[in-house]
Amino acid sequence: MPMIEEDEAAPGAPAWMATFADLMSLLMCFFVLLLSFSEMDLQKYKQVAGSMKNAFGVQNQVKVMDIPKGTSIIAQEFSPGRPQPTQVDTVNQFTTETTKPSLQVGNPTALTADGKEVDSEQFKQLVEEKVKQLKEKTREDAEKLRDLLGKEIDEGKIDIESHNRSITIRIREKGSFPSGSADLNPDF
Repeated sequence: MPMIEEDEAAPGAPAWMATFADLMSLLMCFFVLLLSFSEMDLQKYKQVAGSMKNAFGVQNQVKVMDIPKGTSIIAQEFSPGRPQPTQVDTVNQFTTETTKPSLQVGNPTALTADGKEVDSEQFKQLVEEKVKQLKEKTREDAEKLRDLLGKEIDEGKIDIESHNRSITIRIREKGSFPSGSADLNPDF
């Protein structure tokens, strides 16, 4: 009895794969269509999620009081520090001028606010004197604020600091918010 030779398989994917791919893409489109027509009730979703969380009991949150005890190269090289607030919110970058001006000025002069012409040394002295006056005025203003807000400072509700030409008033949370709440005190 002669053996019947089987036909060799055609190159490429089998014929059933195209049908299967069409079926899967239609099924995906069906679920996308269902999702697009659905409405999400956030309150009901949170209730269901909460009841599921309590039912299974595996979502325990453990509050960590200490920092992790593992060692890392960063922990070995750098010590943790407390960030200190700065008075100025700008970052200054120092650059070096690589080209020199082609002209040299012999005796530069400047104009004051009065319109008088003064040389650079006198101008520097005038500027330094004005800066000292402004710093003194700022210090006096900070003292006035401390006198006016003495009761709040003694209670620990606010802090007043002066640095150069700025006065910083920090409002502490114990005076403005009750403990454990995000709502502002009505008498504040």
